[in-house]
Amino acid sequence: MQKRIPVTELASIGIETVNKEKLVDVSGLTFDTTVPQEQRAARIWAITKNPYCFRVGDIGVKLEFLDNAPVLQDVFDSLLKRKKGGL
Repeated sequence: MQKRIPVTELASIGIETVNKEKLVDVSGLTFDTTVPQEQRAARIWAITKNPYCFRVGDIGVKLEFLDNAPVLQDVFDSLLKRKKGGL
């Protein structure tokens, strides 16, 4: 049985100290939006082993979240609307 690492420890891992080659490449990961969000999150957790630190191709990615930050979907929608509007 694999030792479970606390979420706070996973979130605190620094991308600059991780061996990029050991990170899971999620570039081919797809999402089934018909599955409940909790199940999708569990799948991501199972695949990545650390949903805060992974890679996309050759690029290491570190996710950080603020408790009072806006929803990522809202930020992304706003970005696309501004881009479409020429800003």
